[in-house]
Amino acid sequence: MSAIALDLTVREKQGTLQAKKIRRQGLVPGIFYFHGKESIPFTVVSKELQATLGQESALIDIHFSSGDNRKCVVREVQFDPITHAILHIDLMGIKLDEKITVSVPVHLTGTPAGVKTDGGILQQVIRELEIECLPGDIPEAIEIDVTPLGIGDSLQVSALPAAKFTILAEPERTIATVSALRQAEEAPVVTEEVAGEGEPEVITRRGESEGVKEG
Repeated sequence: MSAIALDLTVREKQGTLQAKKIRRQGLVPGIFYFHGKESIPFTVVSKELQATLGQESALIDIHFSSGDNRKCVVREVQFDPITHAILHIDLMGIKLDEKITVSVPVHLTGTPAGVKTDGGILQQVIRELEIECLPGDIPEAIEIDVTPLGIGDSLQVSALPAAKFTILAEPERTIATVSALRQAEEAPVVTEEVAGEGEPEVITRRGESEGVKEG
């Protein structure tokens, strides 16, 4: 997987008031972590960050205003639940010869036989999978052919082919199912992307929901 570039500006001041001031300027506050070393607070242009996160690449080449360049992955992103604006981001530095744990999107390809010939409904239960691999082996997405699935069939993690990464999810977990139309309407499948209400949404590599970080 190729990396994408992002420019960061090192900042000295932290705290709630400073974070709010930064956001009013069209910037996003963040923290860069690397192997137990002192963390580096930074700001990044909101529009540039949104464009970066919109690309399906787990690797990011960051360029600090101090002249330092690093490779990293996104550790955590926090969004406003109403405006969906990015409130805060954590980046984690990596070494190319050390395995890391990241989440990658799951893409279903093809039209299931149960949908094409029997009018069934394809329901995707898992949209991201956590994997472990070397940074250079991170796939842009895990593509799964669902063409053979008929009515009542499901696809589990255990059915995925071997690759240059290790899937950390339990083998028996269901990725997608094909149901009859009536059955799908009576018992809709809830995916694993439901976020809590009332608090800004926090997207982490483990899909947890937490409060907003300031600073």
